[in-house]
Amino acid sequence: RRLLATLLPPFPAIVGAQPTPRTLLWSVTAPMGEPSFLYGTLHSRDARVFQFHDSVLLAFAACDVIAGELEVKEARRLDNAVMNAMLLPNGSSLDRLYNKRDYLRVIDGLKEKLGPLAPMCTKLRPFYTVAMLSEMALGNDSAIVLDAWFQQRAEAMDRKVVGLETITEQLAAVERVPLRDQARLLYDVVVRDEDDDGTSKAMNAYVACDLDALMRIVGRDGLPEHADKALLQERNARMADRLAKHMSGGHRVFAAVGAAHLSGENGMLAELRARGFSVQPVAPVAVIKG
Repeated sequence: RRLLATLLPPFPAIVGAQPTPRTLLWSVTAPMGEPSFLYGTLHSRDARVFQFHDSVLLAFAACDVIAGELEVKEARRLDNAVMNAMLLPNGSSLDRLYNKRDYLRVIDGLKEKLGPLAPMCTKLRPFYTVAMLSEMALGNDSAIVLDAWFQQRAEAMDRKVVGLETITEQLAAVERVPLRDQARLLYDVVVRDEDDDGTSKAMNAYVACDLDALMRIVGRDGLPEHADKALLQERNARMADRLAKHMSGGHRVFAAVGAAHLSGENGMLAELRARGFSVQPVAPVAVIKG
């Protein structure tokens, strides 16, 4: 395990307020402890998100606990409850969230993008339609998203798999975002100019391992501060607490969470440093094979 430190070299020391180093993999170490790892993912089946450096698999192999935002199997067990939570509440409907002109523009846009699936979206909280559109805008190269791939690989290696959140907590965070704010976000996604495709820009930033650029793109969603607090800040703190808990008792954890949760003054990197951990960027390395 000590050899791992030579295989996964850190970036040079960061001095002063500088851009976040361009990496998706970070070591998280308690005083006198062995490093665990935090890796930023994109919840996608696009082949580009699977093109990580060998350092990621070395870090993965060195850990005995694999963590995701959610434990995928738990989410699957609660499929019916999840679907019910995704629906607009009783007494609400998508057309009530817009004036007539904007509603028609949204419906026309959904029909163009989703075809026969469009009517289903009129029954969903707009946030989930936005998530579906974002995933569909990317490649469909893998049977499962990257986060699930890590957990599937962990099970094949007989590693413990845990979630840093429960599905109930994630659903509750979305419910705290007012429906009209969600509707405005859906309008922007459906109606905006194709030249301003935030999904493609986010993918480009991710492939470049540019967490700062990714956060700027995410920040353009224009959700109010209380929504950002529910979807990012509070969740970041909760996941940092649980990652720290799983690291206790000598466990080494490989945590794979959405890359948008990592950087920024309220990101998981900052939250973990505030809890006394050494958090260092890990440089990509190649392994000599054969």
